[in-house]
Amino acid sequence: MAQTNTKTKIGTMRDYFESEKQLQFPQFLTMISLDSDEAAQLELAKEFLYQSNSDLDKRLALEYFDINQCFHELQYFIEVNKESMNPLNQSLAILYQFMLDLKNGKPVHEIRTQSKSVSVQHPELRCLKYFLYIEIDKKVYNYERIGYYLNKIQKYLRHLDNPLFITFFQIRMKNLLFHYYWKRNELILARKNAYEALQMPHHIKLKARLHLDLALSYIYEDFESSVYHIEEAKYIANCLDDQDTLEYIDSHTYPFICAHFGRVEGVSTKDPIERAHLEIARGNGELAISMLEQLDIITPFTQYYLGLATKKQHFFIYSYQYFMEKRSDHFFARLPLKASEGLGI
Repeated sequence: MAQTNTKTKIGTMRDYFESEKQLQFPQFLTMISLDSDEAAQLELAKEFLYQSNSDLDKRLALEYFDINQCFHELQYFIEVNKESMNPLNQSLAILYQFMLDLKNGKPVHEIRTQSKSVSVQHPELRCLKYFLYIEIDKKVYNYERIGYYLNKIQKYLRHLDNPLFITFFQIRMKNLLFHYYWKRNELILARKNAYEALQMPHHIKLKARLHLDLALSYIYEDFESSVYHIEEAKYIANCLDDQDTLEYIDSHTYPFICAHFGRVEGVSTKDPIERAHLEIARGNGELAISMLEQLDIITPFTQYYLGLATKKQHFFIYSYQYFMEKRSDHFFARLPLKASEGLGI
């Protein structure tokens, strides 16, 4: 959408807010979706929500900005809802603050303990508390309980009285189901949920990250499918001027996939681990070993790369056990397993 068109719509919104009759956010999203792309809708939605005085809109803003990874706006509306006279708004704000604290690195055990004190009699709160528990488990790579919590959420979704909340939570569920099945190496079910999520509206920023994860899901199949999803993610990120996602693509996802498939001509990265991966793909094993041994961090990926560079079995064993036992990650555990088999070890 052209910038002037967006400005015209924002001007129209300001006129509208001065009138007696006001739409709420669900109706507004329906209205702008008729002639705006998702990138434009995100900016228009921000403008609308910052002007709205509706308690419902203020609650919807929390989930809307969370699924769109707009964390500055999310923090703003957490504070707004904390100051609300509506107890439901206040309680939701507390749970979303826990979600944001988790993303910002607050210790998992503290959030788990503090969240138990939040009363969740309303179905919105019940759903969100289960989503919080899922995020806590994901943070410590415990993917096994995601299915249990999602079944609980599905039960309470039927009791929500706002269709947009249901849509937002279903978007979140589809993304979680993708990760759940992906880590279990059940790729047909994983991709089914991912593609269904991509067809749903109102979460444009999350779609870019979903495309990047889909790109990784094709590393045992073909380079072209991986690159297709990287290009889709880049297109979305450029539309949103999302520099964080563009940086993540250039530093992590793209060089990893290129190194994995041996397509390394002209590829570079600022990430020291993936730089070593690229050197391995170029046949510079000794240089890669030197680079990896200088790192303070030990991950299943660094051990896998050391196995590739040294052709020593114990690195592959460590990497495989780390993926399986500490991350419940059956998908990436295939990397050291396949490499070990390929070397005839």
